[in-house]
Amino acid sequence: MSKNDEFFHKNEYLAYTKERGFIMKNIIRKSIATIVVIALTLTLAMPVTAEAATKKAPKLNKSKVTLTITKKKTKPTVQLKVKNTAGKKVKWTSSNKKVVTVSKKGKVVAKKKGSAIVKVKVGNRTLKCKVTVKDKRKAVSNKPNSNTDENNSNTDNSNTTCQHTWVTKYVEEEVTVIGSQCACGQVFNSAKEWQAHRVEMGMNHEYGHGSCSDIEITTTVTKTKYICSKCGAEKE
Repeated sequence: MSKNDEFFHKNEYLAYTKERGFIMKNIIRKSIATIVVIALTLTLAMPVTAEAATKKAPKLNKSKVTLTITKKKTKPTVQLKVKNTAGKKVKWTSSNKKVVTVSKKGKVVAKKKGSAIVKVKVGNRTLKCKVTVKDKRKAVSNKPNSNTDENNSNTDNSNTTCQHTWVTKYVEEEVTVIGSQCACGQVFNSAKEWQAHRVEMGMNHEYGHGSCSDIEITTTVTKTKYICSKCGAEKE
């Protein structure tokens, strides 16, 4: 190979190497720029996406609640609300309808002591709230009060919690009263009856009825009493 050819090939190699190095530098620069752009895009997009997802996710205003029954005719309630439904179908259900019920709008009504899970389904997502029901009403005793005498009369109502149901009862009782006994021996319940007897006998011209004396007599009277059908307490 002549010197001219050697010089030519050497310059050609240098030119090729220089061009290749320039191309690689451009590729590296473009790659770095692309990576930076992608990283910045992801960095800016992630918080926005997370925030948007949080705002759109359905959320129940309570996760657990306690209801207490204190009166016989009053049932405690609580209103559950779900946010961010975004037009999705909402369906409420109770795991134990004997303890609590829930309406289509999320109103929970206590029925009796116990616990239940109220669920709300929003689209394909289900949210839950645990509901505990307590009963602080006084127990009603249906058993007769132990503090009674042999006539079934209640002698002490201080410790009873019975909510009385009164029933009318007519009772015949024997009582001792002061009557009048005529001189003829006939007995009357009152002096008024004897007076009528004396006048009648006088009109018939019968004598021996002009005086009377007091006498104790036993008679039967009817009294009205009110008796509790639950505990047996009595009142007149």
